[in-house]
Amino acid sequence: MALLRKKIQPQIIDVNEQIAHALREIKSMTLPQSRPTWKLDARKRQDWDFTTAVVEGYNVSAIVYACVDKRAKLVASVPWKAYKNGEEQENSDLQRLIDNPNPDLGFYELMYNASQSLDLNGMSYISMMRAGVGNLPQELWYLPPQKMTIKPGKTQLVDMYYHDKTAIQPDEMAVLRMPNPADPIFGQPVLMAAGRATDIDRESGIWQKVSLENRGAADINIKLPEGATAEQVKSVKQQYKDQQAGPKNARKALVSNADIQQLNQSALEMDFVASRRAVWTEICAVFGMSLSNLGMTEDVNLANAQAMDKALWKNTIIPQIELMRRQLTHSIAKAFGPEWELRPDLTNIEALQEDRGAKLEAASKLFNMGVPFKMINEKLELGLDAFDGDDVGYVPSGLIPSSYDDDANDDGNAVDEAYGANTDET
Repeated sequence: MALLRKKIQPQIIDVNEQIAHALREIKSMTLPQSRPTWKLDARKRQDWDFTTAVVEGYNVSAIVYACVDKRAKLVASVPWKAYKNGEEQENSDLQRLIDNPNPDLGFYELMYNASQSLDLNGMSYISMMRAGVGNLPQELWYLPPQKMTIKPGKTQLVDMYYHDKTAIQPDEMAVLRMPNPADPIFGQPVLMAAGRATDIDRESGIWQKVSLENRGAADINIKLPEGATAEQVKSVKQQYKDQQAGPKNARKALVSNADIQQLNQSALEMDFVASRRAVWTEICAVFGMSLSNLGMTEDVNLANAQAMDKALWKNTIIPQIELMRRQLTHSIAKAFGPEWELRPDLTNIEALQEDRGAKLEAASKLFNMGVPFKMINEKLELGLDAFDGDDVGYVPSGLIPSSYDDDANDDGNAVDEAYGANTDET
């Protein structure tokens, strides 16, 4: 048959199409897809407990409390402003949301709680109540992390948040997170790195308290006569406890007919002050602070303390605020549109005022080089108000001849004539 004799032409595939086909066969993978499927149920984190961190760290270690509290107060003290396409929007819905996040708490309390959660839990959860035209955020509420569970996803990192039994969509939750190299879902608590030092500090404090309760003088050994019964030994122990132990009996004389031998102990073994101070320094280092930042300045003069406060802002607080700025912009500001962002206002930070003089000096040099004021204001974060013409650069008009007549016609010849230049020449 003719059909059987017809030659079938082979299909020719273009080389570029072959390459494209090969690339499609190579499977790329997103971070959510790399998560094991057996971890896709809603769960709490397994390697850290927020309640334990509060009860056994924040509540009982004075240094941990001081570090977390100091960081939270400094972070919360910074005001925030809404920007659209690089321009501040004072009367925008986003600014009103920041100024008044909900009827009960202000933005200071919100940021204070957020900073505490990052230090103690590694994550801070802020619920966004959406409503109105465009379903924009209308209120912001801090949610305690004790009852929070997370359901990971395959197309996005998180499919759902659950606070107790209430499901919250990812686009209704603003999550601040300390980057964790071991887990893309749960953040890294700052206190986790200081966990062992915190345990030592807590137990050392307990030891000192018990030591104070159990003795009021140097440790001694009471030697009873040979043949003393167990009841006599017990009686002597109780008598010593009643007469000598506890702060009310401190340094009280001991009267006994037994042989009493004093045991030598060093001051370091008796009060643990020096060793505890080393532990405090370690805890402070984890939080990016020093003991002088917490008011322990007996060995630090005022100038050094001020320099350390300045270093605290530049090396710890400002980088932490920058991390929060990017995350708040991504989760809250972008809900109003891709052109919106949130920025902290650092212009009135007292510890950074010396830097402001250096900034103004640099701004003056840049302006004299012809850089527009608007660009200088943004790059150096001067916080100055905009004005008409701030996007134009100006060059100083120096070296003008003394014979220059500013009333002459502005046809470009006055300066040339003052120099004796020929206008026909280039």
